[in-house]
Amino acid sequence: MLSTFAVRSGAFTVLLRSQAPRVLAVVPVGSRSKSAAAERVRDWEEASKIFYGPERDTKNFPHPVMADRSGKCRMGFIPEEWFNFFYEKTGVTGPYVFGVGLLTTLLSKEIWVIDHGFAEVIGFYGALWFLTRTIGPKFANWMDKRNETTTEERFIKPIRDAKETAQKTIAVNEKAIWREEGLRYLWDAKRENVGLQLEAAYRQRLNEIFKDIKRRLDYQVEVGSVKRRFEQQHLVNWVVHNVKQSITPQQETASIKDCIANLKRLAAANAPPAAPAPAK
Repeated sequence: MLSTFAVRSGAFTVLLRSQAPRVLAVVPVGSRSKSAAAERVRDWEEASKIFYGPERDTKNFPHPVMADRSGKCRMGFIPEEWFNFFYEKTGVTGPYVFGVGLLTTLLSKEIWVIDHGFAEVIGFYGALWFLTRTIGPKFANWMDKRNETTTEERFIKPIRDAKETAQKTIAVNEKAIWREEGLRYLWDAKRENVGLQLEAAYRQRLNEIFKDIKRRLDYQVEVGSVKRRFEQQHLVNWVVHNVKQSITPQQETASIKDCIANLKRLAAANAPPAAPAPAK
């Protein structure tokens, strides 16, 4: 009777639910090495393939699910399923006739001997039935709330926090991936910038080489020009000097006279005609 009262009140369900998350919290995965964690994940995957894989016939052999509440009872301790079993074969009065006949058989054959302590059984059953009807629902509601609170604190909340942390981590990693994708364009821009700098340095060096070669060529041209002017000046001076030395004073005087005569002749030939005299 006590076990039935405990099941109806939900005490066993609270204990079973509260124990499962506690096992998960005692041995966290983060406290183990990477190899042990990988081995544990592999074991879970193998177990998941066995129980939830495609070869598992869940239609004909579904997974057992633990009920949150016990089934209905009659008279405080007889399951409702027993009455339904008799209904299909004997009708509505079948379970009651069977119960009365069974009780009569036990008493008549003295299999169940009633002694002076039987009154205590009746009193205990009456007190238990009264407590179950009055305090049982309140106690069951209190245990259900405690069960929900315990499940929320030890199972649902850690999973929710883990999901939120994972979502934040995913968001951070996605942002980091986005930044890494942006760095590709940055590296391309830097590469182009370096290429432009190298091109500018190359053109600057080409200009310096051009100026240096032009300066050297101009120097060679200037050297040749100076050399030619010097040779020409030296030759002219030499010719003039030799010509002056070869001319005697008599030749010079004769040449001067010929020049003067030629100038006079040219002046006479080029003189303008005389103006006519005015009429009287």
